[in-house]
Parts: sequence; structure tokens; C-alpha cells
Amino acid sequence: MNTAVTQKLKCPIAVELIISEDKLNEEKNSGNGLFSEWFDASNIPGVRYRIGIFFFLGDAMIGPNSLETGKTWFFYFELNKRNIDAVFNMTIKSANYVLKKHLIPGKKDIIEEKLCTTEELFDPEKRFIVDGKMTVYMDGILSIEKEAENEILLQFDDTFDSKLGLALWEQENKDFIISAGGKEIHAHKNVLAARSPVFSRMFVSGMKEAKENKVTIEDFTFNIVEKAIKLCYHQSLVPYSTLEEKTKLLQFFEKYDIQPLKDILEKYLISVLNEFTVCRLTNAALLSNATKLEMKCKKFLRSCFKKTKPITDFDILDKDFALNLLKNAFIHVSECESIV
Repeated sequence: MNTAVTQKLKCPIAVELIISEDKLNEEKNSGNGLFSEWFDASNIPGVRYRIGIFFFLGDAMIGPNSLETGKTWFFYFELNKRNIDAVFNMTIKSANYVLKKHLIPGKKDIIEEKLCTTEELFDPEKRFIVDGKMTVYMDGILSIEKEAENEILLQFDDTFDSKLGLALWEQENKDFIISAGGKEIHAHKNVLAARSPVFSRMFVSGMKEAKENKVTIEDFTFNIVEKAIKLCYHQSLVPYSTLEEKTKLLQFFEKYDIQPLKDILEKYLISVLNEFTVCRLTNAALLSNATKLEMKCKKFLRSCFKKTKPITDFDILDKDFALNLLKNAFIHVSECESIV
């Protein structure tokens, strides 16, 4: 019985909530709460979130840490659905305050956490309020388990030629060995030569590898080498791979000039471009000379900047690329128009 492959769909979230001191003073008497607007989790359809702060005006809370009525302020984080995993930080930088929380799916859809007393909030030395306002920053990751869809890495027509590749893989008379990470995979020279000009030149050059019918690959793991070689035969031999594996395969196809497979994989990676993947895919595009993917990533990042959409992993983005992206954010962009 086949077990369904699941994956986590993830979305970065971030909100900066600025509250004036006057509003905080008003809240002491209203107890209504001060909240951000609702924001959409961009790549998890139907999910929204918001943050806020409120002043507790009800009866004393029950428990070992009971609070006196009307003296405590609380952080507030809310999702509109309960099946979402949320890991996030709430920060008030001026007060050197950080709250790290994990909202477990299915338990509840809100978190209320003590922030400070009223005396502490308005104490200038605590620096919760600076220049007449309090600035609360929240950032984190929302995720949800879902069944993997359309995870066949490369889509081909099921033609006679593709079936031939699958039939060749099933044969025992493979005449070339690829070694990586202390393991070996066997393949046909003719198949490798047909797919890769790099292998083709190797086989006719009289090099050591051609004479020994063996090559050692040191800059890719065996897992990546095995998947890449299998894909040279037929896509059904690699039914599933992670995003990280796909980016490594893109590098393999670039190094060995396996252009048709690289083109198909690049197209696939463009289709999964989102706020959670864009920085990793940008780096992969730069390492693999994947020009189309790089341009799509650049356009996507510009759009995120313009619409203030949060993204993940910006700190790992290639530094030169990030600098150029920032510089270009300050230039005028114009599309060519016909002159009448």
C-alpha cells in the first residue's frame, strides 16, 4: 500500500503595529483592545492573521499567577483558522523585549500573553513608549500539512522515446560507473553522451575516466547524482524530491550541460516561486546560470518590496544580488512606448 507523501506549505508573516501614547491611555478605560488590520497569508489561501494589545479590565484571573483587576497589558495574536501551525516572535525593540511563541494547530486560534503592568508600560525608563508611540513588531512562519501535489519532477509526454529510456534503465548491461559519496550507480555511456555534451567529450577524449569506464563526482551527494542520472532515463524514476534537491539538480544539469532537463526543471521552479522560496531560488538561479529563473525572482522580489509583502530567508540572499536589488529600488522604471 502506497503512503501519501505530505509536505508543509509555509508562509512568512510580519506586521509592524504603531500605537500612539494617547491611544494607549484611552485603552486603559475602554478595554476594547488595539489591533492591527487583518493580513492575508499570501500563499496559504483563506488564512489571515492579526496582532494587537489590550488592557485587562475583567475579574482577577484564576491560577497561581493571578493578576489584580485592571493592571495588566496583554499581547494578542489571532488566526482565522485552527489547523495552522504558527511560530512567531513579538518584539518591542526600544524596550529590548522579545516574546517567542508557538501556536499548535487544533488547540486554539489565539494567543494572549502578558506584556507588562500599566506602571511599567508608561514608565519612561522601561522605554515601551518612545517619542509618544509604542512600536510592536511581529514576524514568524505559518505552516500547514498538505498532501504533495504534482510532485513528479519533470513532465514528459509518454512517447515511444521516453518509454525507450525507461526500458534501457531496466537493462543489466550498463557500461559506465558513476561514484559519489562512496556509492556507485551504473549507466549507459550512450545515454549519458546523448544527454550531456560534457560526458560525450569525456568518452571520446581518451581520459582516464573513458579508459576505466568510471568517474568520481565529488561536488554532489550520491542522492543528487543518482536522481540526476535516473532523470536522464525517465522522469518516473524520480517521483518525488524536495525543493533543496531540485536546486542541486539544477546545478548538476548546468555543470554537465544537460540543457533540456535544466530547462524543464527551471520552468518547474518558476512555478513554485513564492514568498517562502524566492531567496533560495534566487541563489540557486545564480549558481546555476538559470537566467529565466533569476529574472522571475528579481521581478517577484521587486513586487514584494512595492507591496510590503514579508519574505523569508532574506539574510541568505546573495549579497551582490541584494545590493543591486536595493539600488534598483530607487530608479524609475519605464516600458517602451511607440511614438506616434
